[in-house]
Amino acid sequence: MNWTMAEVSEMYSKSEHTLRYYDNIKLIPGVIRDDRGVRLFTDDAVGWMRYIISFRSTGMPIKDVRKYIELTETGNDTLPTRIEMLKNQAEKVDQQIAQLQSQREIILDKLHKYQSGEWKD
Repeated sequence: MNWTMAEVSEMYSKSEHTLRYYDNIKLIPGVIRDDRGVRLFTDDAVGWMRYIISFRSTGMPIKDVRKYIELTETGNDTLPTRIEMLKNQAEKVDQQIAQLQSQREIILDKLHKYQSGEWKD
């Protein structure tokens, strides 16, 4: 099945501008054009979008996303490198989560002080 840009945009809550940019820089495998030149996303492209969006939303640079995709397309010999890339990204996400939890505690502490009448700004 092929999906339109509008459908993929809605599916992943990403702007058509972002999708167009990713396609223009050849980041998304499986995007094709119809006979009028309109972009269509194959099932493969839609599947890749899931990973691209996840990688980007966790701070992975586009060059690393591209490298991961290229390694995947190269074949199973690159599996150790891909595993290492994913482990590194997961560690970065864990660090982000820890930082956010720390910030959340600060906010909740302040909220508690306000609600209990103990605040002093």
